[in-house]
Amino acid sequence: MKSRATSDERRAVSQKGLMAAVTLGLCLSASARAQNCIELTTTAESEQQYVNEQGKKATRLVPLDKPVPGSEVVWTITAKNTCAKAVEHVVIANPVPEHMTYVASSAMGTGTDITYSVDGKEFKAAAALTSTHDGAVQPAKPDEYRAVRWSYAASFAPGSTAFVRYRARVD
Repeated sequence: MKSRATSDERRAVSQKGLMAAVTLGLCLSASARAQNCIELTTTAESEQQYVNEQGKKATRLVPLDKPVPGSEVVWTITAKNTCAKAVEHVVIANPVPEHMTYVASSAMGTGTDITYSVDGKEFKAAAALTSTHDGAVQPAKPDEYRAVRWSYAASFAPGSTAFVRYRARVD
């Protein structure tokens, strides 16, 4: 006879799965194909409230400790040109990790064109993205996005660094 897992056991397994999702996101980071000159670093952080030197409430990003269901993870992908020449057409694509949901309107990146994908293959602007439900094609909802892509319009000068960011909620 099979025994059922207790709620504590299920919670422990779920927590391990969430940590695996964060680790997976870090391992897969982003992909940019630009003459092998772009070095990418991905970080997972959370927001922390604190009181600043002026005695006012403020928010800062801190390294992610333990992801908790319902909390938001701030993903930052930093790109650095490690070559001695400028790099054109830098594109960074990052999957939304398993067990996480993209947070609407959270993607940002100065000087980038941001597109999304519901299948991880085809990317479009949010307004043009569709999904199929029960045979009907309809506008895709942000919680259906499985990947985010940033395309830089300007070239990356030698040694320059830039970052892009998005948020995902832990399921």
